[in-house]
Amino acid sequence: MKDPKKVIALGFFDGVHLGHQALLRRTVERATEQDMTPAVFTFDRAPKEVVTGQKVPLLTTAEERAAIIRSLFPIDEVIVAPFDHAMMTMPWRRFVDMLQGEYHAGWLVAGHDFRFGYQNSGSPALLEERCRELGLGCDIIPAVTVDDRTVSSTYIRQLLLHGETAEARRYLGHDLLRHPLQKEQEKP
Repeated sequence: MKDPKKVIALGFFDGVHLGHQALLRRTVERATEQDMTPAVFTFDRAPKEVVTGQKVPLLTTAEERAAIIRSLFPIDEVIVAPFDHAMMTMPWRRFVDMLQGEYHAGWLVAGHDFRFGYQNSGSPALLEERCRELGLGCDIIPAVTVDDRTVSSTYIRQLLLHGETAEARRYLGHDLLRHPLQKEQEKP
């Protein structure tokens, strides 16, 4: 039996914040429209950490990201790929081809700032172009903002480091369990 085609959300999804949730919502909508299975493709560790060698204080582990995704959306398949040397040096075209061939992508969904492939050479525009060439659907999700600020994991980490847990929750759109970045007391 042939594996069913998937609509695959692409990203690291640290914290599964409001921007990620917009992307995941579109993934589920497309899967329903296209009669495909919704799925997520993420990595076991922060690509930036592997590439730069600098520690990235994450909001969530790979297991926590998968659990949050599954709790918020009807997505059972969360692919957690190793971000290793082979992945780090993979050309961007090969990455898209891999998603189609190995993971049965029929449609890809990514954020406006999604970068991929060797030296981050793949961009949303190149992803759309390659998907057209391969006959895949593709959606690029625009930035999600709260009070004119783009929602990002980096900004949420800063909020937590400064004890702004209520504000961090606004950008997350859900409650994270106690996190090491949070200060003991929230600022008044």
